[in-house]
Amino acid sequence: MPVRSSHLVLLCLASAGIAWGSGSQPGRQLRASSVGPTLAPALTRQQKWFDARGRYYPTQDVMVKGRHFDYLALSVHYASLELGPLSGDTETVSIDCGRSTITPDTLRVSCAGDAIGTLTMTGAFLDKKGDFANRPEVSGVEVLEATVTYKGQSGPQSIPVRFTYGLMSGL
Repeated sequence: MPVRSSHLVLLCLASAGIAWGSGSQPGRQLRASSVGPTLAPALTRQQKWFDARGRYYPTQDVMVKGRHFDYLALSVHYASLELGPLSGDTETVSIDCGRSTITPDTLRVSCAGDAIGTLTMTGAFLDKKGDFANRPEVSGVEVLEATVTYKGQSGPQSIPVRFTYGLMSGL
Protein backbone atom coordinates (compact mmCIF):
# COMPACT_ATOMS: atom_id res chain seq x y z
CA MET A 1 0.00 0.00 0.00
CA PRO A 2 1.48 3.41 -0.91
CA VAL A 3 2.38 5.77 1.91
CA ARG A 4 0.23 8.90 1.92
CA SER A 5 1.75 12.24 2.77
CA SER A 6 -0.47 12.47 5.89
CA HIS A 7 0.97 9.15 7.09
CA LEU A 8 4.48 10.42 6.43
CA VAL A 9 3.80 13.61 8.43
CA LEU A 10 2.45 11.56 11.33
CA LEU A 11 5.47 9.26 11.17
CA CYS A 12 7.83 12.25 11.19
CA LEU A 13 5.97 13.86 14.09
CA ALA A 14 6.03 10.61 16.05
CA SER A 15 9.75 10.10 15.45
CA ALA A 16 10.43 13.73 16.38
CA GLY A 17 8.80 13.24 19.79
CA ILE A 18 5.81 15.56 19.23
CA ALA A 19 2.58 14.64 21.06
CA TRP A 20 -0.95 16.08 21.15
CA GLY A 21 -2.14 17.70 24.33
CA SER A 22 -4.47 15.79 26.66
CA GLY A 23 -7.76 14.80 25.18
CA SER A 24 -6.57 15.30 21.57
CA GLN A 25 -9.07 18.11 21.13
CA PRO A 26 -9.01 20.00 17.89
CA GLY A 27 -7.69 23.52 18.18
CA ARG A 28 -5.26 22.66 21.00
CA GLN A 29 -1.61 23.43 20.29
CA LEU A 30 1.04 20.79 19.81
CA ARG A 31 3.49 20.44 22.64
CA ALA A 32 6.88 18.78 22.51
CA SER A 33 7.58 15.73 24.61
CA SER A 34 10.35 15.82 27.19
CA VAL A 35 12.62 13.96 24.75
CA GLY A 36 12.68 16.90 22.33
CA PRO A 37 12.47 16.87 18.56
CA THR A 38 15.09 14.90 16.66
CA LEU A 39 15.24 13.61 13.13
CA ALA A 40 16.71 10.28 12.15
CA PRO A 41 19.95 10.59 10.15
CA ALA A 42 18.33 8.70 7.25
CA LEU A 43 15.77 11.49 6.92
CA THR A 44 18.27 14.34 7.01
CA ARG A 45 20.99 13.27 4.57
CA GLN A 46 21.38 11.03 1.57
CA GLN A 47 23.87 8.19 1.28
CA LYS A 48 26.85 9.26 -0.89
CA TRP A 49 27.60 7.00 -3.84
CA PHE A 50 31.12 5.50 -3.71
CA ASP A 51 32.85 6.31 -7.00
CA ALA A 52 35.99 4.23 -7.62
CA ARG A 53 36.17 4.53 -11.43
CA GLY A 54 39.69 4.64 -12.84
CA ARG A 55 42.92 2.68 -13.12
CA TYR A 56 44.73 1.14 -10.17
CA TYR A 57 48.45 0.48 -10.53
CA PRO A 58 50.27 -2.06 -8.34
CA THR A 59 52.93 -0.48 -6.13
CA GLN A 60 55.21 -3.49 -6.59
CA ASP A 61 56.11 -5.64 -9.56
CA VAL A 62 53.49 -8.40 -9.83
CA MET A 63 53.89 -11.26 -12.30
CA VAL A 64 50.94 -13.48 -13.23
CA LYS A 65 51.90 -16.54 -15.29
CA GLY A 66 54.90 -14.75 -16.77
CA ARG A 67 52.99 -11.53 -17.52
CA HIS A 68 53.49 -8.24 -15.73
CA PHE A 69 50.28 -7.00 -14.01
CA ASP A 70 50.02 -3.48 -15.52
CA TYR A 71 46.77 -2.23 -13.96
CA LEU A 72 43.25 -2.96 -12.75
CA ALA A 73 40.52 -0.81 -14.35
CA LEU A 74 37.30 -0.27 -12.41
CA SER A 75 34.03 1.09 -13.71
CA VAL A 76 30.82 1.37 -11.70
CA HIS A 77 30.30 -2.40 -11.24
CA TYR A 78 32.75 -3.86 -13.75
CA ALA A 79 36.47 -4.51 -13.77
CA SER A 80 39.17 -5.45 -16.25
CA LEU A 81 42.87 -6.28 -16.10
CA GLU A 82 45.71 -5.24 -18.34
CA LEU A 83 48.67 -7.63 -18.40
CA GLY A 84 51.97 -6.94 -20.16
CA PRO A 85 53.47 -9.17 -22.83
CA LEU A 86 55.36 -12.39 -22.18
CA SER A 87 59.12 -12.07 -22.58
CA GLY A 88 59.98 -11.95 -26.28
CA ASP A 89 56.39 -11.00 -27.18
CA THR A 90 54.81 -7.58 -27.79
CA GLU A 91 51.14 -8.35 -27.20
CA THR A 92 49.48 -7.10 -24.02
CA VAL A 93 46.42 -8.93 -22.73
CA SER A 94 43.20 -7.24 -21.62
CA ILE A 95 40.83 -9.40 -19.62
CA ASP A 96 37.23 -8.38 -18.93
CA CYS A 97 36.34 -9.42 -15.41
CA GLY A 98 32.63 -8.73 -15.72
CA ARG A 99 30.41 -7.79 -12.83
CA SER A 100 32.34 -7.08 -9.64
CA THR A 101 31.59 -5.96 -6.10
CA ILE A 102 33.01 -2.50 -5.51
CA THR A 103 32.29 -0.74 -2.20
CA PRO A 104 34.50 1.20 0.26
CA ASP A 105 34.93 -1.94 2.37
CA THR A 106 34.81 -4.66 -0.27
CA LEU A 107 36.44 -5.31 -3.61
CA ARG A 108 35.68 -8.68 -5.23
CA VAL A 109 36.85 -9.24 -8.78
CA SER A 110 36.96 -12.53 -10.64
CA CYS A 111 38.61 -12.71 -14.06
CA ALA A 112 39.06 -15.60 -16.46
CA GLY A 113 41.07 -15.74 -19.65
CA ASP A 114 43.17 -18.15 -21.68
CA ALA A 115 46.37 -16.29 -20.79
CA ILE A 116 45.89 -16.59 -17.00
CA GLY A 117 43.13 -19.06 -16.23
CA THR A 118 41.06 -17.76 -13.31
CA LEU A 119 42.30 -14.87 -11.22
CA THR A 120 40.48 -13.41 -8.23
CA MET A 121 41.09 -10.26 -6.23
CA THR A 122 39.63 -9.58 -2.81
CA GLY A 123 40.34 -6.54 -0.71
CA ALA A 124 39.18 -3.13 0.49
CA PHE A 125 39.84 0.52 -0.16
CA LEU A 126 42.23 2.19 2.26
CA ASP A 127 40.67 5.53 1.33
CA LYS A 128 36.93 5.19 2.03
CA LYS A 129 35.97 8.55 0.46
CA GLY A 130 36.28 7.43 -3.15
CA ASP A 131 35.63 9.99 -5.92
CA PHE A 132 39.37 9.79 -6.71
CA ALA A 133 38.98 11.49 -10.13
CA ASN A 134 38.04 14.72 -8.34
CA ARG A 135 40.73 14.48 -5.67
CA PRO A 136 44.19 15.31 -7.05
CA GLU A 137 45.75 14.79 -3.61
CA VAL A 138 45.41 11.00 -4.00
CA SER A 139 47.74 10.88 -7.01
CA GLY A 140 50.52 8.43 -6.16
CA VAL A 141 48.93 7.51 -2.82
CA GLU A 142 47.98 3.92 -1.98
CA VAL A 143 44.19 3.73 -1.95
CA LEU A 144 43.47 0.00 -2.38
CA GLU A 145 44.77 -3.18 -0.80
CA ALA A 146 43.89 -6.59 -2.24
CA THR A 147 45.03 -10.18 -2.47
CA VAL A 148 45.52 -11.47 -6.01
CA THR A 149 45.00 -15.23 -6.25
CA TYR A 150 45.50 -17.47 -9.27
CA LYS A 151 46.58 -21.02 -10.06
CA GLY A 152 50.30 -21.15 -10.75
CA GLN A 153 52.49 -24.06 -11.83
CA SER A 154 52.97 -25.19 -8.23
CA GLY A 155 49.34 -24.67 -7.18
CA PRO A 156 47.41 -21.64 -5.91
CA GLN A 157 49.43 -18.43 -5.65
CA SER A 158 48.31 -15.53 -3.44
CA ILE A 159 50.00 -12.15 -3.56
CA PRO A 160 49.11 -9.20 -1.32
CA VAL A 161 49.14 -6.05 -3.48
CA ARG A 162 48.65 -2.35 -2.78
CA PHE A 163 47.46 -0.06 -5.56
CA THR A 164 47.67 3.65 -6.36
CA TYR A 165 45.00 5.50 -8.34
CA GLY A 166 45.17 6.92 -11.87
CA LEU A 167 42.38 8.58 -13.83
CA MET A 168 41.04 6.64 -16.80
CA SER A 169 39.12 8.55 -19.44
CA GLY A 170 35.92 7.18 -20.91
CA LEU A 171 34.58 5.43 -17.81
